[in-house]
Amino acid sequence: MRYTLAAWIKLLRPHQYTKNALIFIPALFAKSWASLPIVGIGFLLWSVGASALYMVNDAYDAPLDRHHPQKKSRPIAAGLISPTQAYLVAAFLGLGTLGGSFLLSPLWSVLILLYGLNTLLYTFWLKNLPLWDIFSIAAGFLLRIYGGAVLAQVPVSTYLFMTVFFLSLFLALGKRRQERLLVESGEASQGRRSLRGYSVYYLDQLMVISATLTLTVYILYLVHSPFRWLLGSLPVVVMGIFRYYHLTHQAQGGEPSRDLFADPLLLLLGGVYGVLAVLEMAGVPFPL
Repeated sequence: MRYTLAAWIKLLRPHQYTKNALIFIPALFAKSWASLPIVGIGFLLWSVGASALYMVNDAYDAPLDRHHPQKKSRPIAAGLISPTQAYLVAAFLGLGTLGGSFLLSPLWSVLILLYGLNTLLYTFWLKNLPLWDIFSIAAGFLLRIYGGAVLAQVPVSTYLFMTVFFLSLFLALGKRRQERLLVESGEASQGRRSLRGYSVYYLDQLMVISATLTLTVYILYLVHSPFRWLLGSLPVVVMGIFRYYHLTHQAQGGEPSRDLFADPLLLLLGGVYGVLAVLEMAGVPFPL
């Protein structure tokens, strides 16, 4: 019983909820503190909906995951949970998420529905198409940002849009590079079909382009905003991007949600950025 419960918890992928923290960004940067409770409810709903979609993905991908060195331990691929069970629970969680989202905000429910449709398209089709797969992932990140903005009733700045877009492309490309390395090294006997349209060299070039655009837009954001504390975040962001790039050039790296909590340097950089952001958002006077 305890083993089965652990398998269901693993199937929910709670470690992936870190991505949903983007929902808070518009409210925090707009200093809309009064909206944080409703944004928090939105975060929980989005996380439940995302878990339902992960269940569908794992049930559909189980035959392929059994040939992957890490993914073969997923509960459905390992035979701990049947695909039918996963589909039924996913449908229950998905419908509950949509119902709760509509009660929270009709526009919010539209955005979470778009997120669900985009994720299902990715699961059944887009993840097998080069470039379409990473742009679908980027769309998911952007929908989180706009979802948070709707609940906080604040606009999404152009700089925030571009920074999240280019950064999400960079992270997705890093994941594809790691997967491509596993296939070429023979550690994964099979890989998703989109990997046939990528080479390691090609992915390296796209990662460099995405990283450059991310940093360029973030610098412009800092320069054109009245920030003081966050100006110190630039070297932190640069080192974080460099570190992730380094991790994707090793076979064990490339999963953003896992690397965030597994790599000590990324944890440290995330903590420093969080402190600077809190000081900025709280309006603490800059000493210089």
